[in-house]
Amino acid sequence: MNHDDSKHSNSGPLIGKLSESLEDYIEIIYNLIKDHKVARVRDIARAKDVKMSSVVSALKRLDSEKLINYEAHEYVELTPAGEDLAKRLMRRHNFLARFLVDVLQVDPEIAESDACQMEHAISAETMNRLYDFARFVRADIDDFSRLIEDFKKTYDSGNDKRG
Repeated sequence: MNHDDSKHSNSGPLIGKLSESLEDYIEIIYNLIKDHKVARVRDIARAKDVKMSSVVSALKRLDSEKLINYEAHEYVELTPAGEDLAKRLMRRHNFLARFLVDVLQVDPEIAESDACQMEHAISAETMNRLYDFARFVRADIDDFSRLIEDFKKTYDSGNDKRG
């Protein structure tokens, strides 16, 4: 998996160059198209829990950035650059959520919420280090599950002392 966002400048905008809100729109559009084959303004508004006028403003901005194709009263389509960005954002999100749950033993609901926030804020360098660390741990430790169990025990005993 190529995970270096800094090497994607020729294939689309770097993660973090758009606002968090616009990145969320890209992800929502991607998921709507993946799940329902189309993305409509009203569906995007419902998914983001905003007014349709806010969606239209965001879509115009994303269209001007060449990440989507948008015309009033039409379906929203991702451009190749928009789809590339959406896939990279989703990879970051999914990796962070899995890392928080599988490695740090964070409750899945909390991990999902935290991953949403982290994916927009974390630098490409730090993200790459997390990927590399996770790959290293899985490849170079004979019993990964034992390591996680040891961490959980250490974490749990530390909480007992704090509580």
